[in-house]
Amino acid sequence: MTQRRSVFVVYDGFPALDLTGPHEVFHQAGRRSGRYACEIVAPAPGPVRAGSGLPVHAGHGIETLDLAGVDTLVVAGGSGVHPPRQDPALVAWIAAAGATAHRVTSVCTGAFLLAAAGLLDGRRVTTHWARADRLAREHPAVTVDSEPIFVRDGRVWSSAGVTAGMDLALALVVDDLGQEVALDVARHLVLLAPSRT
Repeated sequence: MTQRRSVFVVYDGFPALDLTGPHEVFHQAGRRSGRYACEIVAPAPGPVRAGSGLPVHAGHGIETLDLAGVDTLVVAGGSGVHPPRQDPALVAWIAAAGATAHRVTSVCTGAFLLAAAGLLDGRRVTTHWARADRLAREHPAVTVDSEPIFVRDGRVWSSAGVTAGMDLALALVVDDLGQEVALDVARHLVLLAPSRT
């Protein structure tokens, strides 16, 4: 059975839940189906500190992760997103990974990194309501809608805020494996039942 590679992009200052929430959803769905493999990538391999101070280990740096076969690219956001989007190497890597991945997703203000990589032009996306005006102003080719919890525009998915990343991940599981598996994961994690997109 082919596994879906879910690659999470983090950097110093990212919100821990942007990673751990969706990661746990995919992990639980993977336990039930054997279909998900999760990997963490950062500008360099090794320790990465979340904005809360929580240390996370990135198993890969952008120079070492094989982009072949990446199913889902998940880009974290938070207030720490602005220095990374000024990093040409990281932005270029996200552009390359996003060009070949089956689908591209952002949690919260991770949309700023996707926009910097040119992956949102001509698309409708969401982000945290407090940052939506800035995203629209800085990237006029992107249609920003801060109302939905998550938005799907073709192969690009975006979520509105930190915990909305879990809603987005459940919707991805529905898309991959169907409502029954996603509902089982939601029950286990005590989340609202997922709906089809």
